Amino acid sequence: MNKTSAPDHLVLDDWITPREAAELIGVTPHQVRYLTRKGVIEALKFGHAWMVKRASVETYAAKERHPGPKPREPSAD
Repeated sequence: MNKTSAPDHLVLDDWITPREAAELIGVTPHQVRYLTRKGVIEALKFGHAWMVKRASVETYAAKERHPGPKPREPSAD
């Protein structure tokens, strides 16, 4: 590997801030952090700053989401 080039998974153009990710998917930065902790969206820490993988955010944005609590099953009474 050439020392002047970063590995493919560390190209900075592929990473965005949690705030930018939140704007892309229409949620708060807090929700983005929650999604990264759950492993839904990929993130890495670069020094002191967390960065979110753009492709991971785009994949999440393309999925059909149903916000809010899940509907309850009717009871068989």
